[in-house]
Amino acid sequence: MQIKVVKAPSMKEAMEQVKNELGRDAVILHTKKYHEGGFMGYNGKEVVEVTAAIEESESDGAMKARAKRSLPGDSGRQKAAGSKLDVVSKAAPLPNNVLSQYKTNGTETGVRMAEAPIAAPAFQPLIPPDSASLRSNSPAVKVLTTETIDEATHANIAISNRQKEDEDVTPANNTQPVMIASDSEAAEKIQKLEAELAQMKTLLTQVMSKDQPQDEVSLQEALRRQEVDEEILKDMAAKTAAGDMLMDSLDKRAPAVLAGYLENKMNFAEGIKLNKHGVRIVSLIGATGVGKTTTLAKIAARFVLEKNIRVALITADTYRISAVEQLKTYSDIIGLPLEIVYSPDELKVAIHKHRDKDLILIDTAGRSQHNEYQMKELQDFLAVDSRIERHLVMSATTKMRDVADILQKFSVCDPGRVIFTKTDETSSLGMIVNLLADKDIALSFMTNGQSVPDDIVPASADKLAALLLRE
Repeated sequence: MQIKVVKAPSMKEAMEQVKNELGRDAVILHTKKYHEGGFMGYNGKEVVEVTAAIEESESDGAMKARAKRSLPGDSGRQKAAGSKLDVVSKAAPLPNNVLSQYKTNGTETGVRMAEAPIAAPAFQPLIPPDSASLRSNSPAVKVLTTETIDEATHANIAISNRQKEDEDVTPANNTQPVMIASDSEAAEKIQKLEAELAQMKTLLTQVMSKDQPQDEVSLQEALRRQEVDEEILKDMAAKTAAGDMLMDSLDKRAPAVLAGYLENKMNFAEGIKLNKHGVRIVSLIGATGVGKTTTLAKIAARFVLEKNIRVALITADTYRISAVEQLKTYSDIIGLPLEIVYSPDELKVAIHKHRDKDLILIDTAGRSQHNEYQMKELQDFLAVDSRIERHLVMSATTKMRDVADILQKFSVCDPGRVIFTKTDETSSLGMIVNLLADKDIALSFMTNGQSVPDDIVPASADKLAALLLRE
């Protein structure tokens, strides 16, 4: 880890120096303000001191690790040629406080390792227990602690690997063995370091956002205006490069940064995937008025007109006469067969009738998530064939609390996909991210108008990022 301390008249200038000297990925370890010059503290200039750090590249870190594995004075020590003791003698250097704890008759245990094979001492404690002063809040101590943790973690891993090779070597000369940190302990330290670095990145983003130009909307602010949850924004700041959240939302790199995060945060089905052999059966379910019938017609038209796929339509929405007539009009225009079913048995017969098609699309009646009878009726329809893929259709104009309730109540129908309609009728789409983040259910389609078949797109991280950053 490379450490740099910069001084400047203001925080903004200090941040610029950090960015110029260490790059955009630097993290802030400590900041303080004080007055310099003047007479007895009066008329002095205010100075901002910033301590920053940047992780070194893998190659640099490897070179340093190799350099640290040789104990001082190795060249003058006795090595057992052709034995496994050479591996032990190359252990990483021990801190002075650790060496002082393992002295026997004036001879350091670390030196005797080349003469008698013993277990290498672990790098614990990271902060010496007899040095209370190291727990102070001074910048120098914070930098030392971070660097010590980094070195100790890599050394523990290296020593643990070498210990496995030397398990058959018996300790000689009655030397007292020393405990070695386990792999789980080393992994725990690495996790703590990663969490600490993520927190530092978040703090850096917050500090630098105060100096954001007034006429520029950052990526973070653009997502906040889309009503993306603050917890998700903090998570994104921690998992992206330092400074990415502060870039202009109109920057050409912004959509790629956002899409990369969404790719790991959500699942995307990218439409409907047809089977290589056999028919694909897809059913659209959802509450009333979300646009299921129109969406089904758009999907059918795209497969028929653009891919020349054999499609059949089935509607179980017999509660609304207008729904049947609407779908019949679409089927006549596209030239598709339409089946109207009133019971689960009739649905089973209709599916069997069109088993030679590539795709069967089933339209269902809108159901209130609060009506248990209607939900049970829908479950009975979907239970006639285990191959039916269920897409839950929801409107992007619905409140966050309501879509969460709809998703929870319709879970009894086991939907594996979600379609969001009417994205053109709302100014904020952060609700989509808030609802589907870290969930198994995938986003399959997004619709943005009434035109058939144009206003529908297969969902992907790139497409959602473009919608979230639209002006």
